[in-house]
Amino acid sequence: MDGPSSGARGGRPHAAETVALRDLATAGSEATTALARRMTMHPTDLAAMSHIAYAAAEIGPGELSSRLGITPAATTDLIDRLEAAGHLLRERNPADRRRLRLVPTESARAAVRGQLADLLERLDAVSEAFSSDERGAIRRYLEAAAAAYRDFAQDS
Repeated sequence: MDGPSSGARGGRPHAAETVALRDLATAGSEATTALARRMTMHPTDLAAMSHIAYAAAEIGPGELSSRLGITPAATTDLIDRLEAAGHLLRERNPADRRRLRLVPTESARAAVRGQLADLLERLDAVSEAFSSDERGAIRRYLEAAAAAYRDFAQDS
């Protein structure tokens, strides 16, 4: 595998910001693994809960299966496991009673908030070291980078 500053640009190094963003993604992945371990959850279960909790719109089993890249049968097993552990509820979609929506329980949300409180306080402290204008530029960069990641994911 190529080093952090090499890539598909004809061997030219990527921008320092791109390298830093990849380092952030790696650190985020490591933090997610640590969170799963602390919550005694399989990383796929935690990824599922993240999709359910932070999706722009409510999602059901089919959408979750697609997002995680696992079979519908594996998704059913995962949902059963999360429901039995008290992490999520299956509810009928009020707009279409034939469809299910997956909803995190308040206890699951509270557990994640409790585990992430220290990290989020540290990240807030990092942000506070920058001026309002600098934070605006950082936010715009991160929003554009997130959009690039989402576009990449949609292109598959």
